Amino acid sequence: MNRALSVGILAFGIATVSAAADIQGVIVDWNCARRMAENGRAKVLMQDRSCSLVHHYLRAAYGILTSDKKYYRLDEAGNKWAQTLLKDSPDKDNLQVVVRGDIEDDTIHVKNMTEL
Repeated sequence: MNRALSVGILAFGIATVSAAADIQGVIVDWNCARRMAENGRAKVLMQDRSCSLVHHYLRAAYGILTSDKKYYRLDEAGNKWAQTLLKDSPDKDNLQVVVRGDIEDDTIHVKNMTEL
């Protein structure tokens, strides 16, 4: 019984943490990411200007929204990368990036982030 339980726990652990991955997408306010994935980024930005990063880009948490409507939360290091890139970007609502890191559930543990 204990061996079967150990194997099950090990399999679950492997399923929730994946190896390093490159994710390409747009930096978004994490609080708006789900709605953007479900309803479209442009529609949410038009309906809820608080989701826009143009006038106030400093947020508590950021996410990455991919072209296939997946969204991932950035870890603390990723939030710092995002703020640095957004600071110098003229088009904050459309900042496309490539994020390299480990994915755990819906969070990316960021190792590197570069602007496209």
